[in-house]
Amino acid sequence: MVAPSLPLYKKIEQFLQTTHKRKLAQIDLIDGSVADAAARLRKSIQAGRDAVILWEPMASAIAAVYPQQRIFVVQPSVLDLLNCIRQAPKGTLCGVIIPFSLRDYYDDLALQLKAMDIPFYCLASDTDERALRAAVHQAALSGIQWLVGSAGVEDYVRAEGMEYIPLQPEWGGLVRAFFKVLWSLRQSRLSQQTKPSSPRGMTAYYHLDDIIGSSTMMKQVKSLARIYAASESTILITGESGTGKEMLAQAIHNMSSRRQGPFLAINCSAVSESLLESELFGYTGGSFTGARREGREGLFEAANGGTLFLDEIGDMPYDLQNYLLRVLQERSIRRLGSHQAIPVDVRIIAATNKDLEQAVQDHHFRLDLYYRLAVLLIHVPPLRQRRTDIAVVAQALLRRFNVQYGRHHELGQDVIDYFQTRPWPGNVRQLANTLERLSLVVSRKTITLSDLAWVMPNPPVIPDKRDRDRNLKDMTYEYIEKMYQEGKSVSEIAKELNISRSTIYRMRQKYQNKKRYIARK
Repeated sequence: MVAPSLPLYKKIEQFLQTTHKRKLAQIDLIDGSVADAAARLRKSIQAGRDAVILWEPMASAIAAVYPQQRIFVVQPSVLDLLNCIRQAPKGTLCGVIIPFSLRDYYDDLALQLKAMDIPFYCLASDTDERALRAAVHQAALSGIQWLVGSAGVEDYVRAEGMEYIPLQPEWGGLVRAFFKVLWSLRQSRLSQQTKPSSPRGMTAYYHLDDIIGSSTMMKQVKSLARIYAASESTILITGESGTGKEMLAQAIHNMSSRRQGPFLAINCSAVSESLLESELFGYTGGSFTGARREGREGLFEAANGGTLFLDEIGDMPYDLQNYLLRVLQERSIRRLGSHQAIPVDVRIIAATNKDLEQAVQDHHFRLDLYYRLAVLLIHVPPLRQRRTDIAVVAQALLRRFNVQYGRHHELGQDVIDYFQTRPWPGNVRQLANTLERLSLVVSRKTITLSDLAWVMPNPPVIPDKRDRDRNLKDMTYEYIEKMYQEGKSVSEIAKELNISRSTIYRMRQKYQNKKRYIARK
């Protein structure tokens, strides 16, 4: 539990001390206002705590770093809302904008607010600016003098000439979150007792929003992922190592109708040929030396009702490809050492960093299996082909490591410029490794180009500004012209390339002059 302020931290600490007899000693209480709060939280999670209770915005940051962790956000409760209303001076008209987090209590709140002679109240989402602005304006027309609402409405309230009472989660919201934790842990333990999970089981933690990138290529990838998630057909994801193929597979699973089912993954190149068959299809007791007496289910059985992700499918042994083809055709498997067919309902998502068409020509991959897998194709582009994404990816990764290691680093513009010139053969994985090392070894707030000597085998040579500008021009001349032809505005192009509009006008003019010069010659 991470308290957002010292007063609340002391209040919770005092409460926990008076309730030690109720076996609440396993709660880690952290003062979120101190400098090492993130480091202390990391140690608590690594110690195996089942759930974390936080206030925003820290909750979102921690959820991004630890997607597998149960995160419970403290939101305003009915008690917090009523306490805010009581802050309005007597004899004044008070209105309330009820947040969506309390929509389940709206009917009861309406009765309570009518009993308190509250003349105006409505329900509005904290993220819908248009609805919030309309609600505030309606409150002003109703003659409201004091308005209770979330932090997002303060400017609107002031602009309408009303007094503002901030609705923030306090003690009531904390109690509400705490009981949600108890209920979640109880349900989790009951489900574990009734449905023992496989030790090889895996949950899909990533969603499409976790995949960073706004370039044209990545927009196409995400668009295809949304379309393919709605189908049941087999998907083949291609791309170099480190581009995030498994993240994309998990995101597709979480958007599909199978998201409540299991998501299991296996790297076909990391398991020996002799073990891969039993891992995929299972085996009966005594089918080979060292086999369990009771036998064992394979990944296809364990993933029944969900998704099975076959990573590096291009490295699957040729003889075993025939067994996989039969499963895709018959939708049933046979355990090793058994003649009984077991029906399975599994969606296959395969991935590879190899050219499977070339592998087919080289007789390393079966043609019929290739056509069975390549029903729906998605290619994840390497980082060097979407250089406009490098800056946002690097900054997002650094924010994650800042939270993870309790740092406050930021990237200097010279580092971002240098990163955009690198080929990154290891793609996002290589960039993440570089940034993690930087976050650990650099002590200053701003990471500069000279700091890269600590984490890269060949220290970068600071390029001459004229050479760097020349390379940028060579790279973007035709790209800008292409975007013009696609109908994009100057503002859209500037935003995508992260340069000014005047630079675009100047570069395009030089490009046109160059074309006229070549035409005259």
